[in-house]
Amino acid sequence: MSALAWLAAALVVVGAYPAYRFARRAWRFRATATVIAVIAGQLVGLALVVLGVVLLPRPDLTGAGWFAVLLAATVLPLAIGDVLQSAGQRGARIAVAAVAAVLTVGVVGVTAQPALARPIVAGRSIPVTAKTLAEGYQLAVRIPATRSGFEARAAHLFVPPGWLRDPSGTRPVVEMMMGQPGNPTLGATLDALHSLGQQRLDQAPFVLVVDQLGAVDKNPPCADTSAGKLDTYLSQDVPAWIDANLPASPDRADRVIAGFSHGGECAAYLGAKYPDTWGAVIDISGPDKPGEYRPTVTRDRYFGGDQVAYEKTWPANVLAANDYPRPTVGIFVAGAEDPHFRQQVEDTATAAENAGWKVTYWAVPGEGHSGPTLVKGLATGYNQLIGSWVKTGATGQGDRFLCAAEQTGRACGLTQAAAVGGTVAMVDLSVLAVFLIITLGLFFARRGVTLRRPRASLDD
Repeated sequence: MSALAWLAAALVVVGAYPAYRFARRAWRFRATATVIAVIAGQLVGLALVVLGVVLLPRPDLTGAGWFAVLLAATVLPLAIGDVLQSAGQRGARIAVAAVAAVLTVGVVGVTAQPALARPIVAGRSIPVTAKTLAEGYQLAVRIPATRSGFEARAAHLFVPPGWLRDPSGTRPVVEMMMGQPGNPTLGATLDALHSLGQQRLDQAPFVLVVDQLGAVDKNPPCADTSAGKLDTYLSQDVPAWIDANLPASPDRADRVIAGFSHGGECAAYLGAKYPDTWGAVIDISGPDKPGEYRPTVTRDRYFGGDQVAYEKTWPANVLAANDYPRPTVGIFVAGAEDPHFRQQVEDTATAAENAGWKVTYWAVPGEGHSGPTLVKGLATGYNQLIGSWVKTGATGQGDRFLCAAEQTGRACGLTQAAAVGGTVAMVDLSVLAVFLIITLGLFFARRGVTLRRPRASLDD
């Protein structure tokens, strides 16, 4: 049970005795002071709900907590009314009222806490609108190369709509890299997620598309070489920025490194080298080594002619040289009609399987080294990973109590407040109706007794 549920249960227990005392007095038409206290308390409770909707940053996240406020606004006045209308044992009844007051403060505090959550990412406040709640949000960010000194272009971040509905939690995160030549943009990521439907889009992770090239015409290996410390940038600077700026899950099973073509080779290499950092790898059409089309030139230009140092950066060799005691998911995709990279992807996938990874491989029918292969490959990877995250509770749809998905935070809060107000009216009217029925029954019962009583004779 949540803290709010425990507090509400405690209020019900504490309020049982003053409610019983109130019922006894109401039966004798001697509950005026308590009735006034309860009505006043409910009005105060409704005022708190309205103020919460108006003033709190995210009133929609309060949900059923509004009803706990209503419960507190009824129990506390019942206890106060019991004190006001009791002559004996006032000490015990004051103690009950004090406990009810403490629980009321706790209910208000716990209820307001989620409503104070602001969707802030990378130091920026994300707008909560019908559009962002349905489609998520995109922003460009600068990742400082504190340790590497690598000169990268701006990265682009996708904030999933499900997290915007409940920004108090964390989400998995994907570090994504595009191909060469290319730019660190979100187009393929968004196409892939939208192709999976609204539910998967809501359940999506944060996706950070980073620049591993430095410029559109550069082609550095994903290692620390004469071209720059790209390994350090991708394996240290970027994860450090994620930890400092995103509400990302710290669990390695919720951390993914992904890439296409040049980025796919980087993802396979870094995922194999740093198994404690990433629990999953998505390699789409990735080469089996840096600069595979000109290996001798790559070795001489970036590794000073050192063949051993060059081969240590080949993903298959890294996989063979390391142990993987913890589960690692490897998703490898290539175009079925790709005459060049399909075999290289298959070789890397085989090496990953031999290393003990849980491997998925797919050759996309009718596609080559192309955009459709990238989008379909990402869709396959995201669908598989999101499904596993839903099972573990790492991600969710972020449903809001009583609210439609397209409602803004304020509109959703108004819906919840209206539900509370309607509940108050229904409960009060129901209690009043029961009270009137009982009163009428007693009235007619007493009148019947009076009519049946024999009249005294005139002589008496």
